[in-house]
Amino acid sequence: MIDVTRRQALYLAGAGMATLAGCSESSDDSGTDDGDDGTEETTQLDGELPSYASLLAETDRSTSFYGAIDFETMSTIIDDEGAEAGDEPTDPLIGNPIVVALLCSFGLSQLANSRASTSYSANDETPSGEGELVFVDGVYALVGEYDRNGLAADLEDEGYDRETSEESYAVYTHTETGEAIGMTDEVYAFSYPNPDDDEFEAAAAVERTVETASGDREPKHATDDEFEALLRAGEPTGITLGLYTADDEFAADAIADDQPEDDAEALEFEFGAFEAAFGVHQQLSVEDSDASASAIVTYADDDRVDVERLESSLGTETDSLEVTRDGTVVSLEAEYSGGLA
Repeated sequence: MIDVTRRQALYLAGAGMATLAGCSESSDDSGTDDGDDGTEETTQLDGELPSYASLLAETDRSTSFYGAIDFETMSTIIDDEGAEAGDEPTDPLIGNPIVVALLCSFGLSQLANSRASTSYSANDETPSGEGELVFVDGVYALVGEYDRNGLAADLEDEGYDRETSEESYAVYTHTETGEAIGMTDEVYAFSYPNPDDDEFEAAAAVERTVETASGDREPKHATDDEFEALLRAGEPTGITLGLYTADDEFAADAIADDQPEDDAEALEFEFGAFEAAFGVHQQLSVEDSDASASAIVTYADDDRVDVERLESSLGTETDSLEVTRDGTVVSLEAEYSGGLA
């Protein structure tokens, strides 16, 4: 869980995007049911894989978490004049993706304040307004276009040590900060030691990410059909979030409502609605002062499906909510107006 207010994160993101060149200039048919009558409609599960699928590596952890946001959406949220005021959203259908944006914003601020910021800015060749930031299992990955040779030379000048150098990717670490950086021609990945997780190894996690992105390691969706189906079921644009376990259902600690005190301003993930599920894909699109959000929730069998829990916990602040059940898959689609504050 993270503990950061949206105002803090937006400030950090604004500073980070202003510092990092390449991040600073960006401008189905479904049925509806009330969750009580068991009506089932068809949910599309055969969509295209999202662009970030090639970064999602297999790990030895029981639960996988990923989030992604394109820079156009991040700029929209940062430029939203109402985003720095008002109450934080209490609806997890919109709140969880916003936390992904905050998490990615924090990653940008870390990079902007690191020794590698100058190297990144000088070698980022991503066209203005394009690019995507992905967070996957402890690693931030910027997807764009990069001068890998220039990055390598500049990182060495900044005191980074080369850990791995392959034809399609390389990994560097810094002794003082523990920062790990990996790059391909299209991905710049970075991570730091996690003081709350002694088992997390930043360099190994970064190498796993860039090795997968380069095609030298099979991505998770190539080895897990159910994970692939979840990726194909959701919309890939805007802000996306995924939570998945290879077990029949999430372990309790993976979805615990670890929330701040009532008088705190922090906004955190709320996954309690997904009890008994094994896969979740959430998506949020923002346009002007309006937003649309969706969630795909997958269960191992019919007995675990709990439409009532989903309806009572998600979409609590929406103007409209459509819920569709297709066997062990439940999809929710919602529309919001009036900004994200």
